[in-house]
Amino acid sequence: MEIALATTALGDIVVLKHGPEPPNVEPRTSVCAWRGVHFVEENCFVLQFGKREWVIEKGCAFVTEPGRVHQYRHLRGVPPDTVLSVRFNAPLSECMGDELPMLQFADVQPVLGNRNDLRFLRWRLDALLHESPDLALDEWLVDLALATCLTNARSARCLRDVRLAWYAERIEAARQHLAQRFAEQHQLRSVARTVGMSTFQFARMFRELVGSAPHQYLLRLRYRAALHMLLEGASVTDACFECGFSNLSHFSRQFRRRFGLCPSSVKTWPRHWLERRVTRAQSTIWPRK
Repeated sequence: MEIALATTALGDIVVLKHGPEPPNVEPRTSVCAWRGVHFVEENCFVLQFGKREWVIEKGCAFVTEPGRVHQYRHLRGVPPDTVLSVRFNAPLSECMGDELPMLQFADVQPVLGNRNDLRFLRWRLDALLHESPDLALDEWLVDLALATCLTNARSARCLRDVRLAWYAERIEAARQHLAQRFAEQHQLRSVARTVGMSTFQFARMFRELVGSAPHQYLLRLRYRAALHMLLEGASVTDACFECGFSNLSHFSRQFRRRFGLCPSSVKTWPRHWLERRVTRAQSTIWPRK
């Protein structure tokens, strides 16, 4: 049984539940139809790709790729699983292939396990499904695709659900705080205090769950805001200082490194070329590890 939760241009999000038929305890062979990431919401099952076999438990994530053959079966005496399936549509897959050719989704290990950064993304999705428009969901889909491809290291430890929720609420509050006040000056200690965490604990968990250090995340927000201001006709000076930068020459150098063009020439470049640079720059929130 398939329950649709959301559909945007970039992806579909559905819940897969088993119908009244008894769960299969003998292996069944299936060919993947979608490129996507899938989260086990309840119970567990056995998944096999090639010669490798995994028991996929609640909280784990796995990847599918069109044409990939796998086998799956249920454990005897265990209720059937429920899976939240995130399927990437052609526009997202094609964009990633064209603009970020170094991202080879087909090379990602099929089973991602119980990674804390992916569990944080799953936690964020609940609020987006109830409150946010397509734009926020599309941004979340891009974040998920990039995290899947670029973050290969496992977390040092898997957090319990209650502990993950405690961290997730605070890291998300900090993320929103930085997004709403990106032009202001922030100190790591003060941001940590606003969400009730120690400086070290906050810095460690922000990087683990979000995929980048708080300062890197803030810079990404500022440069994106500056780019939008320049596209709307603002001067380089205004874009620099209104977005929280304090040194015009340093801003110009770093802007060129990030986007591949000088801020003063933004309006002279073709729109499709700019979109390509923006897409590449956005991937920096998920640094290679």
